[in-house]
Amino acid sequence: MNKEFLYGILHQAKEIGVKEIGLFLLGEPFLVDALPEYVHYAKHEVGIEYVFVTTNGVLCTPDRLKPIIDAGLDSIKFSMNAGTKQRYLEMHGVDRFDEVMTNIAWLHKHKPDNLKSCVSAIFIEEHKEDLEELRQLVLRYVDEFYYLPLYNHAGHLSGDVVGNPGRLENMVPPIPCWGLFNSAKISWDGWLTACYFDHDSSFEIADLNKVTLLEAWNHPKFTNLRRCHLTNILEDSLCAKCLGLK
Repeated sequence: MNKEFLYGILHQAKEIGVKEIGLFLLGEPFLVDALPEYVHYAKHEVGIEYVFVTTNGVLCTPDRLKPIIDAGLDSIKFSMNAGTKQRYLEMHGVDRFDEVMTNIAWLHKHKPDNLKSCVSAIFIEEHKEDLEELRQLVLRYVDEFYYLPLYNHAGHLSGDVVGNPGRLENMVPPIPCWGLFNSAKISWDGWLTACYFDHDSSFEIADLNKVTLLEAWNHPKFTNLRRCHLTNILEDSLCAKCLGLK
């Protein structure tokens, strides 16, 4: 994302009352060399109350973690969907399990008390024994561990769980989708998108290079989509595939 664009969006977000900013979407945030600078700017120049990231943990080596801690990061979540080295290799095609665990252990030893750490994992029934091993392994290092159900992620997967029901232990009805009303997702090239699994620009709402964040949030395309969710008339909506209606 363009730096000046990002800074402008952060100021707009602060002005309209946004309290939390996640500096990630579909990509890996630790690929961005300027991530500590962006965290610091969001926290200390703009005044965002809570700044967080989600990472796969591979690049979270001490030399990368320390600057982002010093910048004032409030929360970091490691997304790990395999409970053993062998399962990790099967799912990812590379063996980085031990590296990720080493990074998580380092963070536990060096993080300040005000930095929250957690691990999430997609729960797959046939892998439940491996995942329980993962849970037991990481709970000694992080503040929280939770499972997510394997739902169909904007219709890109097939399965029994449709929509986005939240955490496995506290699932909520997928209609209306909470994400439409509670979070603004912004792509690297400046589009407000209705879904954080927008892999192919299908959910783009408005170009923030041309309109303000507030204008995009209240764009007719977005308000109409919310209305579809509130009235449960979704067969022809952007969300139909995700909700198993197509």
